[in-house]
Amino acid sequence: MSTIYPVVEIVLDGQTGSTWVNREISKAEKTIADLTAEVQRLRDAQATLQGVELVRNQTSFDRITNRIGAEQRALDWYRWVQPWMDQYSPATPFQTLLVALAWLVVTSLIKGILLIISTYLVARVANRTVADLRRVYYRKALEMDQHRIDTLGTSNMMTHLSHNMLMISAGLQAFYGRMIREPLKMIACLAWAAWISFPLLLISLASLPLGAYVIRRLTKSMKRSTAREIEGMSHIFQTLMETLGALKTVRIFNRETSERKRFKSNAQSLYRISQKIAFYDSLIRPITELLSIVAIAMAILVGAYLVLNQETHLFNIKMSDRPLSPGQLLLFFTMLAGASDPARKMSEVINQLIRGGMVAESLFNTYDVAPEIVARKPHQPVPEHCRSIEFRQVTYGYNHKQPVVRDVSFEVPFGQAIALVGGNGCGKSTLMNLLARFYEVQQGAILIDGVDIRDINPRKLRRQIAWVTQDACLFKGTIWQNIAYGSKHATADEIQAAADLAMVTSFAKNLPKGFETQVGDNGRLLSSGQRQRVALARAILADPRILILDEATSQIDGQTETVLHEGLAQFIQSRTTFVVTHRVSSLKLADRVLIMDAGRVIFDGTTDEARRESETFRFLFHKAA
Repeated sequence: MSTIYPVVEIVLDGQTGSTWVNREISKAEKTIADLTAEVQRLRDAQATLQGVELVRNQTSFDRITNRIGAEQRALDWYRWVQPWMDQYSPATPFQTLLVALAWLVVTSLIKGILLIISTYLVARVANRTVADLRRVYYRKALEMDQHRIDTLGTSNMMTHLSHNMLMISAGLQAFYGRMIREPLKMIACLAWAAWISFPLLLISLASLPLGAYVIRRLTKSMKRSTAREIEGMSHIFQTLMETLGALKTVRIFNRETSERKRFKSNAQSLYRISQKIAFYDSLIRPITELLSIVAIAMAILVGAYLVLNQETHLFNIKMSDRPLSPGQLLLFFTMLAGASDPARKMSEVINQLIRGGMVAESLFNTYDVAPEIVARKPHQPVPEHCRSIEFRQVTYGYNHKQPVVRDVSFEVPFGQAIALVGGNGCGKSTLMNLLARFYEVQQGAILIDGVDIRDINPRKLRRQIAWVTQDACLFKGTIWQNIAYGSKHATADEIQAAADLAMVTSFAKNLPKGFETQVGDNGRLLSSGQRQRVALARAILADPRILILDEATSQIDGQTETVLHEGLAQFIQSRTTFVVTHRVSSLKLADRVLIMDAGRVIFDGTTDEARRESETFRFLFHKAA
């Protein structure tokens, strides 16, 4: 509306565009004539003046000369516009007002349409970017070293891929929306104000450096608080995962109250941090508005002096070529107000930008890390295991100063089933983790058919391995889908055969929906024994060259386990099998027993030899002894 004010001013004076131009031409010609006469007077008086009076005369002469040049330029512009005004401007003042108002409505309509398009496109860019980030960093999470995952924690990773992504989306929408649109509006307004009087604009913006310094200090404080907020949200996720994942344990020990207190403590901590961020954010807008008011007040003070006195200079500083009119001054004030509105809108999204930037930086620092477990010789062919697996002086510790496995050496011929037994923490499962390259050996080497597994692609290595653990992990879906997870190319007959061998069919046929029964989150709608049988069927379907059974039948009843072992005994004959167990019944699958203690192999022989010669074996399996 400010842009049509000069038109309204013309109309209210009873003029049209054509009459206004003609009047301005007449005024400019008269002003030039008067100023030319004044220049001549000053030139005539110059010969009689000396000292200070001569300097003042020369200063006045220069100012008026410059003013004549400015008036001449304005006159030239009016004369250039005159033919267009005479031909196209409305014939009456009211028609001129109608054209101005129509222009206002049309431009507002165009602005609204473009704003809708802009908002939609900005949201599309932000949402697509976040979707791509989720996809990319989910893939990176799957490729991340297990040790780094253990260090970061699942809750921290979930926070990044869920809550923090929303903060990045908000930051992107703020950046691609207001932080691009509003500065353009501000630049346009300031450019128009500078066209009216650039020196006056500089005076108006004199307080800008102080405001920029204050806002910079506030943003630094907001960055520190945002970093703490990210950590606090991770603690919230950690508490939720632990409590809801172990709800039976919480209830059996009647710890609901203590868990509520722990969650409340984490939530309160996050609340305090969020309030601190909100406080910093609340300070930015008043500061921005105060700076805008100061700028306009300075402009009003100086501009009013120039207009009231029809001056072009202030303290001998040139402010404009021609004296400002009230309309020009009002338009200048409007442009300053127009520039302050984008500044206010940008200040409202500073918090979103800072939080989005901090989260993005934390995301990149977390996931943009090259994995350590890679193939040292990427082009090394992966042998199909058919000869032996050798552990050669293997040493590893999750903490480098405290090895869990110490100088372990043994060799397993292809097709042999070897039982790893020993007390808790002796390193049995750690050896299997190293074999699957979830962790990297710190000393020594593991060789499959004579090839160091560090030289080959970990994914290709794991294609030959299947692993069944005590805590069988199932995915949300049906029993059939969980078995089929073992091989994406398996046929229905192969899935059914694996289910029969793992004795899944024996309990699935009694369920209302059979194999289409949903297993729930992590298989919680099945019993522990049923989950283990489904996991075992999945491993069987994978048809691995190396099979790891880590307490794989510990939750299965004795009668079922006996029948199951009879089927497994045939299945494992054509593959190398590692049986990690504390159960006597599982030893029936093994051709050989390795007894471990404190990370070392203390016995290697048959089950009968272990029963006769190893006191540790007799202690672990006293019933078998």
